[in-house]
Amino acid sequence: MAVTLTDAYFNSSTGKNKIHTLIWKDEETHPLAVIQIAHGVCEHIERYDDFARFLVGCGFVVVGNDHLGHGKSVNSMEDLGYFANKDGDVRMVDDIHILYRIMKKQYPDLPYFLFGHSMGSLLARQYCAVFGYELSGAIFCGTGNIIGAAVLAKTPLDKLVEKWGADSDKVDLFALNNKLYNQAFRDENDEYAWLSRNVENRENYRADPYCGFSLKLGGFRDLATIMLKVSHPDWAFKVPIDLPILLISGAKDPVGSNGRGVLKAADALEKAGNEPTVILYPGDRHEILNEDDKSVVYNDVKKWLTEQLAKQ
Repeated sequence: MAVTLTDAYFNSSTGKNKIHTLIWKDEETHPLAVIQIAHGVCEHIERYDDFARFLVGCGFVVVGNDHLGHGKSVNSMEDLGYFANKDGDVRMVDDIHILYRIMKKQYPDLPYFLFGHSMGSLLARQYCAVFGYELSGAIFCGTGNIIGAAVLAKTPLDKLVEKWGADSDKVDLFALNNKLYNQAFRDENDEYAWLSRNVENRENYRADPYCGFSLKLGGFRDLATIMLKVSHPDWAFKVPIDLPILLISGAKDPVGSNGRGVLKAADALEKAGNEPTVILYPGDRHEILNEDDKSVVYNDVKKWLTEQLAKQ
């Protein structure tokens, strides 16, 4: 297998940004389907290289972009964490859809799956509510229903953005976020312990200049907004009832409230008539694609995708 990795850019829905994109494929084989990855907050698409190469080895074309305010989609390092002056959550979902349309032109007859991790899972969930009819399936990784925190934060964040601007970094909420998520792992004396049991993964994250930055005020506002949208009871009823959905998460992931938030999201889908599949991995934390047992996660994803293709 010879994996070809291509860098590309497309015009963002903001009309102001160029969105960095990576495409993984094997030129020597006919692909089974396209899988689009939406990465998490304060990281970037290059961190999914190992997972993407695994999927290519399983017969898929894989694509993903750096969201607004992330990775190589920023015009300068100072722009990390800034999405847009307004509606940044909408713009990110629209950018995912722009990339979908680009790839669909190249592979019009192939099934198309969307994989979202963390913030990317929230964007993927909203994408499914708006564009789900275009997909063959969706995977929500490291997701949760955290409406309470978003409700409390939304109004104060709106006021702070109005006062100081969406690109302001006067308030650093990322440190507080780490502290809250890290409560169960305080004895490890590592602010990123909640990310992963794998210490090497945490060190790589810490050393990466495109990881661990704080969102601008507008970024926190947009993150709270997307949380509210996909945690609202109406969200699941907007998702196509027959769309295959897989939810995967670490059982010790604080973002998913140790699995409880994941099950709430699944319950919402079930009440709307969908029949999602849920897998929780004992002992794993937030970044299950980078845990010591990642091969188990990889193969579970492969199995689920293969099952969906068999039903096409």
